[in-house]
Order: sequence, then C-alpha cells, then structure tokens
Amino acid sequence: MGTAELRPSGFNGSPTAERRILLIEDSAVLSRRLVDLLSEPGRLAVTAQAATQSEALLKLQEASYDVLVVDIELAEGNGVAVIRQARQLYPPDAQPLIVVLTNYASDFVRDHCFAAGADYFLDKMRDITLLKGIVVDGHSKWTPPASSH
Repeated sequence: MGTAELRPSGFNGSPTAERRILLIEDSAVLSRRLVDLLSEPGRLAVTAQAATQSEALLKLQEASYDVLVVDIELAEGNGVAVIRQARQLYPPDAQPLIVVLTNYASDFVRDHCFAAGADYFLDKMRDITLLKGIVVDGHSKWTPPASSH
C-alpha cells in the first residue's frame, strides 16, 4: 500500500497519473452517469463503487484511491462518516481528494462535510458539470504541498 508513487507510462512514453476514483453513490442510474462522466483512459478511472457506508469502508481498506466522490445520503449509513474514516485511514502525505456530490446542499450539511474532511461540496442538480474538472485537477487541502512547487 505504501507505493502510491507507481505511475503507468502513457502512450508517448511519458508518465501519466491515471486518477483512481472510488464512487460512493446509492443511485444506480446516477452511478452509471458518473462512471461515464469520470472515465477517461489514461486520466481517470472509476476503479470501485459502493452504495452503502459499510461497503465504502470495505473498499477503502482493500485499495487506495486518488479521489473519493461521496453522496451523503446512502442506502445504509451516510457519506460524512465515510469521509471521516477516509481521512483517518490515509497517511498525511497521501490524502485523497474528497468531493461531496449531494441533493442536500444546505449550508448546515456543507459545513458538516467540510468539518469531516471534504475538499469540495457540489449540488447534484446545479454543480454536476463542475465535477470532472475538479476530479482531474483538484488536490486535497489535507495533503501538505509538495516541495517541488
């Protein structure tokens, strides 16, 4: 698990960092849409999905991910607990980017998500078009900046 620095080579021989995404969403219809949106060979791959809190926690222990896309209301449990767990599971220098995507976009819920460790908070209805750009370029504010910048 400690070798998160392995980078597959791109077609032109330069290293590419395909971002591994864990999608935590209990709507099958939306999950399919998000997998389509977030699948771009060489750049993005939804490598695992979960529909419940316990399933998500299991996935987090089985593999490491660069990005977590988290729904708050799950079939069982809730996404806020998943965010909290993820922040504890990952070492400080390898924190994943955590993006909340929810129908419950109130200030209260947003503050709750940020307190738990979310990096971004998006409204499913209004902000879904922003998701891919954030997933491609976003970095977790929980990871200390690299010294090479």
